[in-house]
Amino acid sequence: MQTQLKLKIASAGHGLCIGFDPDTSDLHPFLARQRDKLAPESFLERWYDATVSKIALKAHSIKFQSAFFEQFGPTGMTALRDVMIDAKRRGLFVILDAKRGDISSTMTAYGNAAFDAYQADALTILPWMGTDSLKALIPWLKRGRSVYVVWLSSNTSGRQLQMLNSADGEPLALKVFCDFYRLAETENVTRQVGWVLGATSIPLDLVAKLPGGEHAFLLPGIGAQGADFDEKTSKLTKDHPASLYPVSRGILKPQPTDELHSWEDYSTFVEARWSSLVKRSQTQTS
Repeated sequence: MQTQLKLKIASAGHGLCIGFDPDTSDLHPFLARQRDKLAPESFLERWYDATVSKIALKAHSIKFQSAFFEQFGPTGMTALRDVMIDAKRRGLFVILDAKRGDISSTMTAYGNAAFDAYQADALTILPWMGTDSLKALIPWLKRGRSVYVVWLSSNTSGRQLQMLNSADGEPLALKVFCDFYRLAETENVTRQVGWVLGATSIPLDLVAKLPGGEHAFLLPGIGAQGADFDEKTSKLTKDHPASLYPVSRGILKPQPTDELHSWEDYSTFVEARWSSLVKRSQTQTS
């Protein structure tokens, strides 16, 4: 994963990742009309196509939040499969953001779904069931697939829990990282394991303590959650060049007053937002 992403990021000149999280609450009037007149599967696929049509060639990766597809039941999951396969066809690195985390037998089933049925390049996983949630996925990692462990999330209550001190006085997050990294190292798949780190608060002092040198971070929070490109993101990107910054609401959610009357208008809106974010990331992380 690291080598592949480093090459893609270097070629594109930025680390932005398309975040396709089709949240149907608080929709722009144009999108609300489309939701009401189209079948769920058609609406999701049309929304996806309008999102990527003008920016896919300028991007290198895309993250799909599965919950916003799952809420529609079987038709939503069919749409998720179809758009993920299309994203792969476009040459994008495809992340399924499903945050799976369970015992080994269940994780094997999740692996079958994410990597075989949906053809994801990477899957987000939760660490609270211990390293079992990673161990079951090792066969896929050895064949080139990847995972992102939700290490330090961007939400406040999650971060409070993750930063609690363990018995040795270090944050619980550091123990979690070391346990998962140790397993990945033993299995020789460290470069297939990435780490979710909320960009809303990047503890560079803790990152400096992590074993293993370079890592691939997935850094949500730019834009709608209040994070921006700054000195911390600049240093992190320099030290860990395979890192991605997914942006969803920042490109998917027009203001109600924005004049949008067609899918072409929407695609143009997304392209403008994307180009602005790319420029900002290149300026502030250079």
